[in-house]
Amino acid sequence: MKYILSIILFFLLAGALSAQNEQDQVIFKAMQDEMQRSKEQLMLPGMQKPYYLSYTLGRTHQFEVVGTLGGVTNFYESPWSAVGGVQMFLGDYDHNNDINYVCASVQAGMPEQADYDVIRRNFWLGSDAMYKWSLQAGAMKDAYLKANPKTAEEAAVKDQQKVDAVTRIEEPKNAYTIDRVKLENIVEELSAIFKDYKDIYDSSVAITGQEMEVYKSTTDGVVLKEPLRYASLVASAYVMTEDGVRIDDAYSVLVARPDDLPSLDELKKGVKAFADNLIKLKNAPAITEYYAGPVLLEDGACSSVFISNFLKRGALFAYRKPDTDRAQPVKTLDARLGMKIVDNRVSIKNYSSLDKYNGVPLLGAYNIDAEGIVPAKEMTLVENGIFKSMLNGCTPTLYAPQSTGSSRFLLSSRNGMFSTAPGTIHIEVEKGTKPEKMKSALIKAAKEEGLKYAYIVRSLAGKASRIYRVDLDGKETQVRFGDVSGLTLINLKRMLNISSKENVSNYILNGQLLSSLIYPSSILVENIEINKSDVKKDKEQVLTFPLQR
Repeated sequence: MKYILSIILFFLLAGALSAQNEQDQVIFKAMQDEMQRSKEQLMLPGMQKPYYLSYTLGRTHQFEVVGTLGGVTNFYESPWSAVGGVQMFLGDYDHNNDINYVCASVQAGMPEQADYDVIRRNFWLGSDAMYKWSLQAGAMKDAYLKANPKTAEEAAVKDQQKVDAVTRIEEPKNAYTIDRVKLENIVEELSAIFKDYKDIYDSSVAITGQEMEVYKSTTDGVVLKEPLRYASLVASAYVMTEDGVRIDDAYSVLVARPDDLPSLDELKKGVKAFADNLIKLKNAPAITEYYAGPVLLEDGACSSVFISNFLKRGALFAYRKPDTDRAQPVKTLDARLGMKIVDNRVSIKNYSSLDKYNGVPLLGAYNIDAEGIVPAKEMTLVENGIFKSMLNGCTPTLYAPQSTGSSRFLLSSRNGMFSTAPGTIHIEVEKGTKPEKMKSALIKAAKEEGLKYAYIVRSLAGKASRIYRVDLDGKETQVRFGDVSGLTLINLKRMLNISSKENVSNYILNGQLLSSLIYPSSILVENIEINKSDVKKDKEQVLTFPLQR
């Protein structure tokens, strides 16, 4: 029977790869052949054989263009390079050697060009190293569980979910073009804008990007090829206040490809607005007194609050406590399932394959996850404020025993490592307030508390946070150096007002995962504290800045 199944799997794989290019066929055949050898022969006398193997190979192509004050200071485009990864489990799906319940993998160097023999050899070396590590990890795990036995309920949870065989070869829809002349012109034009700002130091504009292909094959019969790509434009600079405090800030745009960057005119408007705001921040008065009361959070500040509360490890993502004393504990929301965790008007959904919303492309879109699970197109995590479910991969937990297809490949790791993450999170609001009425609601709340003023926060970025004091007549005054606290789930359980208008943004979650967020453009939250920051002065510059000479 096993022989027949292996023959069927071979022909399915051969059929799926027959339409692919020669490089793909070489990579997948080398993976399959070496994996079969490892599964059959990789065993030390008296020790367990691996029951699960996963081979990945990531090919990456990167570029960077940097400019300062109208001139290009650096251009770099890497050749394609490749790195492999080996993941392995001993034991069985009920109890294996996985001690930390994260994607533990051994890295294996790979050739730049697809070479069958070299790929097999390097996966062989990686498998040998991973097998020895797995034996050690299994012994450590067994010793820990003997000293720290689980409850019967916890012990019944399997260590790994078996995945059905699937083959999915995905190719990018559009070419990833690195046009050096065009990109250098953009950098020159944008960086030249700072010539008009003699009080802005160390300005630069950089366009960077990465094109990546991840190949994966497992003993569960999962065969994947997935493209990952992005391009990012970042303008950065700093100013010095009159009392010698340095304020660094940045303006950024994230898209899928260099060709998807906004027009040059639109980018110029964005960079000029960034420079103007930096000067305004430099000249703004510092916060000098303590404030506690209602605060209106808009745009970037609003998204920061949602990300920090809902998209951190252990929040809406399932978390399996490691079987070791060496891991740092993580606070989770597991115990709050079925309970209210946010305002009743708020529901939170996860979209997987949705690739556009209100005309904005969503970089978080994907069709199959890094472990071979096809996710539901839409999943409700919070419904009318009640915590309903969590995103998870193939590591079962007590409260999330099945994968939701939420294992995502990391941009920062070419050897196929992955982590539980969303595609696109949509924070929906029922019966929201018109955006033009949010400021009036803030002033009304301040009056009811007997306050002389209130605050609007438009970005949370340390010393570069954009904070505005609002008088009761509606006049706004930008201020600086304010520590904002109290932006936690407790204060989000009852919000005074939530905007009906939505913003859409793409970002790289934790610097590793392409994600998207659809969220209310503003929220009005009470009981927020703002106090003066304890900022340190920087040393005076020895030489005069050239634009000031």
